[in-house]
Amino acid sequence: MMKYNRFKAEQEVLEAKLPSNIYRFMDMNTSRPYLVMAARTNRGNVYTLRIELDMFPDSIPQVFVNKMLYDCNNNPLDTPSSTMHTLNSKNGCTQICHYGSSSWTNRVSLYKVYIKCRLWLEMYEAHLSSGKPIDYYLKHQN
Repeated sequence: MMKYNRFKAEQEVLEAKLPSNIYRFMDMNTSRPYLVMAARTNRGNVYTLRIELDMFPDSIPQVFVNKMLYDCNNNPLDTPSSTMHTLNSKNGCTQICHYGSSSWTNRVSLYKVYIKCRLWLEMYEAHLSSGKPIDYYLKHQN
């Protein structure tokens, strides 16, 4: 569970870096807190991200696009795929792989998570155009 001081620090970073109308902390006083964020790609498409905060910052937060995404062949991105950087879907929403366990520390900010997810969305749209997997553009970190 995110401590109050960390929550305030995360809020301050987001306020400094992003317009306040693109994110909202939800259910913060419950066991299932989350952050909802809008992400606009360079092509102008808007996606809604749900970042689950129940174990943040001690564990990598799960991030879901609030709908099912499909690959260039119209297959749902609903299962783990190293080439597409996805994990198991939940409630009909694609889960994005944004940080590996070897690169995660409790010092990673929600803003950095957001930036990685924005990058993933750009690579997803490149995949839709080219047919190349996301891993072609976005290599796994060692």
